[in-house]
Amino acid sequence: MTSTPNEVLKLISSIDNIDEFVSKIGLRHSVQEARHIQRMIRAFAKKMLLATKDKFSIPPLYRKLFGDAAAKYIVLKGGRGSGKTFAIICYMLERSFDEKYRDSLFLILREIQNSIEDSVYSVVVDLVKQAGLEAYFKITNNKVINKLTNVEFAFTGLRATGGKTAFSQVNKIKGKHKVRMVFMDEAQDASEDSLNVLFPTVNRSGQVSFTAEYERLLRLAFGEEEVDVTEARFFFAMNPNFAEDPIITKVRTFGENARIEHINIFDLPVRYQDPQLLAQAKAEMGEVYYDHVWLGKPSPKISGYPFMETPVVQADDGDEPPACTAFLDVSYKGGDFTSLSFIAQVRGYVFAWGRCWHQAWNHVVEEIVDELNRFPWLEFFYEDNGVGTAPQDYFAVHGVDAIPRTTLGDKHDRIFRVGAYLNLMRLRFVSTWCCQTWLSHTLKFNKEAEYDDAPDSLTNAAIRAGIVSDKMKIRGRR
Repeated sequence: MTSTPNEVLKLISSIDNIDEFVSKIGLRHSVQEARHIQRMIRAFAKKMLLATKDKFSIPPLYRKLFGDAAAKYIVLKGGRGSGKTFAIICYMLERSFDEKYRDSLFLILREIQNSIEDSVYSVVVDLVKQAGLEAYFKITNNKVINKLTNVEFAFTGLRATGGKTAFSQVNKIKGKHKVRMVFMDEAQDASEDSLNVLFPTVNRSGQVSFTAEYERLLRLAFGEEEVDVTEARFFFAMNPNFAEDPIITKVRTFGENARIEHINIFDLPVRYQDPQLLAQAKAEMGEVYYDHVWLGKPSPKISGYPFMETPVVQADDGDEPPACTAFLDVSYKGGDFTSLSFIAQVRGYVFAWGRCWHQAWNHVVEEIVDELNRFPWLEFFYEDNGVGTAPQDYFAVHGVDAIPRTTLGDKHDRIFRVGAYLNLMRLRFVSTWCCQTWLSHTLKFNKEAEYDDAPDSLTNAAIRAGIVSDKMKIRGRR
């Protein structure tokens, strides 16, 4: 039996079960002939892997949206499980094989990224492997490069931290050349300042303008495919913080080139809905956070419950508490709570814990000192509003240097502002070192809460530790 390559390719396209077909060839003819056919099948399959532009199965509504050439700025907002990030990354991987993007940079961003673990790098690598495309990509510790087109996926943050180096990263984008695709995950956290740098910088990245006559001659001389006039495209995935986050306001200004779509898991065709996530959504219906998490409505973290979704972790046996800053919110009449909070920033995370006493501060001085002695605090502050310097004298007796600080302004506004930034910086509550009252009051705090002492002491501790600034502003409409 002999076959030409074209005959084999035509035959392969009509075969449902390749393994069964090759086995039959071996039985009817020879093992050598079967191996020859198998090699040709593999060559054909590899060729088709590259030739097939739409490689991943993504919901049709995303495929249609991405296929709209006029849609240069695309925002996908909505709740958990709607596949926003997955669909965008799949599309970018597919387009990385397109010759028109040769030698381009595909930027994948977050507002704050302290390490590659904060990015969607692992998702990109996992999709490359699942699709059997590893042979065509060079995967390093922080980059993914298409070997055929030299398209590079680079991962970076617009901010390094929320402190003094808040804008140290955004200027790095100015050095990026030929950026042709940008994807920002968790885009609800994008600040107006970052966006004001991002768009103009990327839009002029590697772009060379020609006169109309010269561009016409270029096209005639080299053909449409050889003339690089490709514009950058921007993709954003988000679950809203506010009714209108800065990214929404900014993208709207691009008019007919902007697309803003709200998509939840319930809007997807059934085959794309994850049964486990649907069951989880059903189980969480009625919870404070349900509308935000599953329906993509404004976040209770900022607009209602700033710490409701903050992860609670436990310290392992033998874990030593980190060096920390302590802040005491004093109750001097006993009607509210005396609250002591500790906070530390370690390896890209912020850890916080604390304790409350439903008594005036001067009735529990020894208990406060005992709590302070459990942890390696560097500085201990207290709010001196109404109590003056008296706590300094009380704590000095126990060998504790208490530093007075006056807090000004709207307390709740400060809690919401600082709380939002702490969550951006991967805040974690350590339940092992907390009392239940402190933890409960912080997690369930909102504007109508009866007690605000725990979150007040927490946010003041963050400010005094220098982790965030009380001058930070969140732009948006509640």
